[in-house]
Amino acid sequence: MKKTILSALMVCSVTLTTVALPLAAAADDYDTKIEQQENIIDDLKTKESQAAAKLAEIESDMLETATKIDELTAKKKALKEEITKLYSEISDLNVRIQKREVQMRNQARDVQVSGSGTSYLDVIINSESISDAISRVQGITTLVNANNDLLDQQTADKEKVEKKSKTVESQISVLETSTKELNAKQASLDTLKLEQEIAKNELEAQRTTEEKKKTEYVEQKAAAQKKLEQEQAKQAKDLEAQRKAEAEAAVKLAEAQAANPGLTKTNVVESDGTTNQSSSAPVSETPASGSGNASSIGSGKVSDAKKKAAQIALNSVGQTNPTGWGQSGECIVAVQNWLNAAGIRFTPGGPHSGYTQSGAVQVSWSDVQVGDVVQYENALSPDAWLDGVHTVLVVGVKGDQVQIVESNNPAGSGYVSTTTGWTPSPYAANFRAVVWRFPG
Repeated sequence: MKKTILSALMVCSVTLTTVALPLAAAADDYDTKIEQQENIIDDLKTKESQAAAKLAEIESDMLETATKIDELTAKKKALKEEITKLYSEISDLNVRIQKREVQMRNQARDVQVSGSGTSYLDVIINSESISDAISRVQGITTLVNANNDLLDQQTADKEKVEKKSKTVESQISVLETSTKELNAKQASLDTLKLEQEIAKNELEAQRTTEEKKKTEYVEQKAAAQKKLEQEQAKQAKDLEAQRKAEAEAAVKLAEAQAANPGLTKTNVVESDGTTNQSSSAPVSETPASGSGNASSIGSGKVSDAKKKAAQIALNSVGQTNPTGWGQSGECIVAVQNWLNAAGIRFTPGGPHSGYTQSGAVQVSWSDVQVGDVVQYENALSPDAWLDGVHTVLVVGVKGDQVQIVESNNPAGSGYVSTTTGWTPSPYAANFRAVVWRFPG
């Protein structure tokens, strides 16, 4: 026994997520931005730690250098005291040397006066007695020895003066060189410390800026999530209202069909996968009706591309495709796919703007041809996705007989069916049928 399924509504199921999807994408985008900022901040923190370690190293070196300078300063102070003492000793030595020179000159005269021009033998011979001779010899010997002692002491003192002078000069030279080197190093470290502090401060300022950006992204993400939650709540409410309206419309349509048996021939889906509106013969001038892939394209004043689109649509009859926003089972998406597959551009858009932006023009129902698209739109809001929007593709025309292929009728089924002897009949108030013809 052949069973039929009566369509409750001629409307595409439009998922109410047109706003939620971009909002969710925005939230994900903020996650990416926040993660990028965290990576930037972590990198800056690492560089800050390195800069701080380098600064600590410089400060430690500066402290060590300052300690060495203090040590050298102390040594210089001690050396100055030593130098003062040495100069005092040198001065004393010089006085002693001068005194010795005077004494040595006096002794030399004494020797001469005592007979330094004569020999010891003459002294003995000229002596009055042996004791006098001995005394005279001893006196000369004492003078000579004293003179020799003075000469030895004079030589030793001069050597001491020269040695101490060289020691002082050497120590002064070493201290001056070391002091110059340490002062130069201290100046270099002062410059390095200043540069390192500037670099560290710049990194801290940059990190503060990046952390501020991250905070802004976190706040923006929170705002986007809040807006998303609000939109989802609103959409859930709208969806529930839509479902309720669809159920009420289905009841009204069933009541209207029961009151007018002629309406029962509109969009009746047979159990064998075909949909017929009347018992009239299939259209033969353009595509013939039938079940699925048995249909074929005939000749007529229609481009090959549009005949190809009609054939592609007929080949899809009997299929069930997924529904939901942008899914191939939706009525307008299915028509777009059939036309685009044949090389006719039909870009996504609203129930009205999608056609105008694709270059389609409106024609009258009396001039309908194969490849034309019939779009149910709201007369008050042509581009709004309202309850009652539906899309069909004309695949055959013979006289006043029109054959169409449509998807998602009943709504939400994703089922592709064909109907012969079809005429536009929007069921919802303020809706109209617009026939669109595409170039090509």
